Amino acid sequence: MRAALTSSFHLLVGVVLTLISTFVSERSAVASYSDIMGCEAGCGVVATGWPLAFIQDYLGMSVVGTADIMEVWFAADRFFWPPFLIDVGAWALTSALLAYAVRRRASSS
Repeated sequence: MRAALTSSFHLLVGVVLTLISTFVSERSAVASYSDIMGCEAGCGVVATGWPLAFIQDYLGMSVVGTADIMEVWFAADRFFWPPFLIDVGAWALTSALLAYAVRRRASSS
């Protein structure tokens, strides 16, 4: 039971930190949108999320040059599950390793 609660806690920390990472920095990415003329072969857009960008600006509906989690809810930006899940896993693993290091240090004192 304790292991399930601990795993759930680290997973929740991973989700929260992943969502917070969308507010930290924006960077550029190349996206291909077949429904936008001039962007069929790819065009530069703003992307956010860290370490992997999982939200990309959608040139057709959102404010150009911005990408954030709030615009995803209104389908103005594009959300990509694979990098999001990898980011959640990376943050959850970081949380678990940090907790392990703190527990180990506390027990050795």
